[in-house]
Amino acid sequence: MKTEDLKAKGLTEDQISFVLAENGKDIKTLQDENKTLKADKSQLENDKKVLEKEKGEKEKALADLQKNTITKEEYDKKVKEIEDNAKKEHSDYIFNELLKSAFKDAKVRNTENNINAVKGSLDLTKITTDKEGKTLIGIKEQLDALKKSDPHFFETKVTGNPLNNEGNGGEGDEGAGISSGSNFAKINNSAETGTEKSQFFN
Repeated sequence: MKTEDLKAKGLTEDQISFVLAENGKDIKTLQDENKTLKADKSQLENDKKVLEKEKGEKEKALADLQKNTITKEEYDKKVKEIEDNAKKEHSDYIFNELLKSAFKDAKVRNTENNINAVKGSLDLTKITTDKEGKTLIGIKEQLDALKKSDPHFFETKVTGNPLNNEGNGGEGDEGAGISSGSNFAKINNSAETGTEKSQFFN
């Protein structure tokens, strides 16, 4: 939707401003929804892999029990270990995805070395996931402090005119780095079938 098109329809400047603003809101909403769907899809694909791995390991443990190569006590211990590992893989994935999203929002420079340096500067033991698994608690404060102590980790806005009419380079801060999209949606496949129902989401 272009300003020229709206002017051609006889709209006033105020009307054009209103229409463009509303259109911008709609586009932002759709972009946010699309981002959420992609993130959900990615998470559920990972969950599916974890559940399939859990199922296979439980089936192997049961086969060992049936062949009397392990005792019932060893089997129960093995099953608990498998379930604990699956839960950890699930929670670790969510944590790392939320961390990526937090870095993007904070405009951390998107290079592998820089991201690793930022992670190394954070006390990850003081960052937790909320009950819904949608937000990291304690990340904002640490990133805000890091912006003050180590601003080179973050993107900076370009100031001035980078190219004047005569082709000379303008003065200013370094250009903003490229941000990559992140974060979760719905695959209908779940690998819950098997010897025992997964305790993954309990």
